[in-house]
Amino acid sequence: VCKVILPNGLSVWSVEHRKIPVVSCLLLLPGGSAEDPMDQAGVTSLTAALLDEGCGKRSGLELHRLLGRLGTQLNVRVGMDATTLRLTMLRRFSNKALSLLAELVGEPRFEPEAFERLRKLRLDRLAQLREVPAAIADRAFAHVLYRDQPYGHLPFGTESAIRRLTRDDIVARHSQAYRPSEAIVILAGDATHAEFEQMAGEAFGDWKAVDTEGQQSERIPHGESKRASLVVWDRPQAAQSELRIGHVAVARNTPDYFPLLVMNTALGGQFTSRINLNLREAKGYTYGAQSSFDFRREPGPFSVQTSVQTDVTANAIQEVLGELHAVRDGRPLTDSEIVHAKRTLTRGYPQGFETANQIVRGLAQLALHDLPHDHFTQFSPSVTAVQSEDIVRVTQTHLDPLHLSTVVVGDLTVIKDGLQDIGLDAPEKIVLP
Repeated sequence: VCKVILPNGLSVWSVEHRKIPVVSCLLLLPGGSAEDPMDQAGVTSLTAALLDEGCGKRSGLELHRLLGRLGTQLNVRVGMDATTLRLTMLRRFSNKALSLLAELVGEPRFEPEAFERLRKLRLDRLAQLREVPAAIADRAFAHVLYRDQPYGHLPFGTESAIRRLTRDDIVARHSQAYRPSEAIVILAGDATHAEFEQMAGEAFGDWKAVDTEGQQSERIPHGESKRASLVVWDRPQAAQSELRIGHVAVARNTPDYFPLLVMNTALGGQFTSRINLNLREAKGYTYGAQSSFDFRREPGPFSVQTSVQTDVTANAIQEVLGELHAVRDGRPLTDSEIVHAKRTLTRGYPQGFETANQIVRGLAQLALHDLPHDHFTQFSPSVTAVQSEDIVRVTQTHLDPLHLSTVVVGDLTVIKDGLQDIGLDAPEKIVLP
């Protein structure tokens, strides 16, 4: 990887990958929904959604026609920690495509009509998601774990906040977040490092940050939820209950990343994991159950996710709690389970870096989390080096079955008695903004 910094402060990373005449570009802006102002949940996501509605002298329609002629599509993603914009095109179109991307992030028009249209679409979609149990559970789980902290809402935002947003809020958020000195352009494909540097300089060299004196948002510290809780979103006559069970865990930069990865793969990260084999194969409660650590820049959640038949909701929760207690205190992972988890993680891992598009996406993770330059080459050896005692240590340290938050989206009338029978506190009804 070659790294240079342009005079305007923009970092450029490049990788020569000359198998086919294709170039991929990813622009990384390390400001995701976690940096939404407290009363503007969703503003970062809506700002990004408006970028391709017109830029410079081009309307949104003209912009998309040009992208089509260049044989590329713009992929925009807003996560908790970052915003990314990605293009893949033939090498001969790369200069024009990069110039268009620079225009898009540096000179968005934010037309009032486009703002109102996308805001209405966002509100309509949020209303629809209130009827989708999995979406309700994800949103409620984030709120229960983090409350009013930055990770307490999903990138898509909330209806109350989106309804209050103005075009001026979008302009202000763009000024705060889209700054060359904080961005990284990652390029991979059919060009030399020198050619990539020249491409980036010609396309992004005139990108200047907008003066934001007095406007900079402050990142609110992330606390850790250590309060066990049971929260129910009541859906009368629901045939199934959507479950989220977990707690705030660790950040991506934890030194225990690899042992946690192996442990979770065996616990709930693959089809043959303990949790899935129990709830799906042994009990027949669900079509699938999984667990995961969501590794973020700040401590993210550990969670178990599944959807079960309504009449076995309490039983399913009890089985999940049993598996978490067992792997931590009563039935540690066996050597064969650990070996199988390692094979799952390492088998085929190099195939994730075969295309230019895969390379830029991988490097974005490297940049976002400030990982060492040899992280990907050392991934398989690091996984293989994990020992059973490492698994025991991280399970004891980072799994906390006594302080789990449980979110249930289901028929409260049917499931209430069962929840009390397994010793859970009286459920709290949740109201989301």
